[in-house]
Amino acid sequence: MNQEDHIEKVVTVYHRALTKNKVSFELIGVVNCSRDKSYEIGVKLSKKLPHVTFYELKDCGFGLGILHGLKKAKGEFLCYLNCARVHSPDLILCLKHFTVDDKFLVHGIRMTRKKIRKIGTLLYNTLMRVIFKIPNRDIGGNPNIFSRENYNKLKLSFTDSMIDVEILEKSRMLKIPVIEVPVFTSERHGGHSTSNIKTVFRLLKEATIYWLKTRVFSKI
Repeated sequence: MNQEDHIEKVVTVYHRALTKNKVSFELIGVVNCSRDKSYEIGVKLSKKLPHVTFYELKDCGFGLGILHGLKKAKGEFLCYLNCARVHSPDLILCLKHFTVDDKFLVHGIRMTRKKIRKIGTLLYNTLMRVIFKIPNRDIGGNPNIFSRENYNKLKLSFTDSMIDVEILEKSRMLKIPVIEVPVFTSERHGGHSTSNIKTVFRLLKEATIYWLKTRVFSKI
């Protein structure tokens, strides 16, 4: 979303790192709710780099883009991440942890945050752990890497930020072990963060809807 100033650099670096580490891969970029030329840049990249594909969705939602990418993925193993902040050394580190035992779900946890974001993340994580009994330290951390077998078990469906809560809560309920891998670099590759006080209220609203859908109207 609105990453035209750095998306080409990020995908190119990912592509180079995965190739160097002899990983069989496909890179799927999903641009949604964007108002810039991110998708056009992605299409040009897909013509230049092998195993790169871009899709554009007009509707908004963090989870919506993830679900679309996972649906299009062909691989035996799957990964989703926030390409605005995940750097290639951390991606490779998480992949190496996953290859030790693919029965696990690998979940990146951010170790460095700016002070104001650190406070907000702490409050959010504490609230999610209390309400949904999720033991993980960084709910919104990524990359998240898992096998297709576990993906089919998880049946992910939430199209907003609650997809991160959903994947961790369902992993706990389905007894899928989660390995937390420290991610030490979380600075944005470029652009500007959209997180602000409105983000807090949006997340609280989404969490409330998630609770209602999974506790009142249906079972997760």
